[in-house]
Amino acid sequence: MRRRLGTVLILVAAVASCGGPPPEPVASVVVALDRGAAPLGGVVGMSYQFSVFEGQEPMTEDYRVFVHFADADGAVLWTDDHDPPVPTSRWQPGQTISYDRTMFLPLYPYVGASTIRVGLYPTDGSDRVPLAGDDDGSRSYAVSTLELLPQSENVFLIYQDGWHAPEGVPDTPDSEWRWTQDNATLAFRNPRRDVLLYLRADGRPDLVGGPQGVVLQIADREVARFSIENTDAELRLLPITQAQLGEEDMIELQILVDGSFIPAERSATNADDTRELGIRVFEIFLIQ
Repeated sequence: MRRRLGTVLILVAAVASCGGPPPEPVASVVVALDRGAAPLGGVVGMSYQFSVFEGQEPMTEDYRVFVHFADADGAVLWTDDHDPPVPTSRWQPGQTISYDRTMFLPLYPYVGASTIRVGLYPTDGSDRVPLAGDDDGSRSYAVSTLELLPQSENVFLIYQDGWHAPEGVPDTPDSEWRWTQDNATLAFRNPRRDVLLYLRADGRPDLVGGPQGVVLQIADREVARFSIENTDAELRLLPITQAQLGEEDMIELQILVDGSFIPAERSATNADDTRELGIRVFEIFLIQ
């Protein structure tokens, strides 16, 4: 898949505060997207770059990054607030902090242009950090736009045999998963082009005595293979070519797990769960 990175360079100084000169911006920020448009329920890659200006006093607090996706009227649709991988208290003048994140777009009743606004804020409710950029007056800086497309633009996946019912954490709508058995099948209409499979999953190699091997195959054709070696959820991007998809109108993708287990049979789990479990899938998308 070709990645088209469009960057937005921040150029405008922060708005002046009342009763004095405007505060000097601490840094600039650039956000690059791997696509200019994405369907709701899909995924977009985001690359962040904060460049700290020379001559600035180092920040002594650890600020969070806020990321707001806003509609055409400026109303916030959803957020992706997070801690930067390098705490801001360790940022030094002249330093550039770069990192990537993957944003899974929620299903939201809005289609059209979305403005992405970014900034730095303290957790104690005090003032946000002044940056150089297109400020809306609240130290919230427009960095990019994303065209939100209807969910129908996604490759629709049908959960067939080998999947357990969805589970989640109460009052945490963004935290949901489904366990596979040792063999789980997804079906989808053949897009007849190369696709990219996004799979975020974890497992329990600690309960099965070693890494869990996972093979993805279509009609006995292996299309991907990987190993789950710890209990941390990991995002994998797995390309599948048009040739690997084959000529069938409907594709059945099998997820084969070497190392399934039954929690009730493992003393370490202290559970009465008698289901056969393979891997725990948090997100799975096919992007054309």
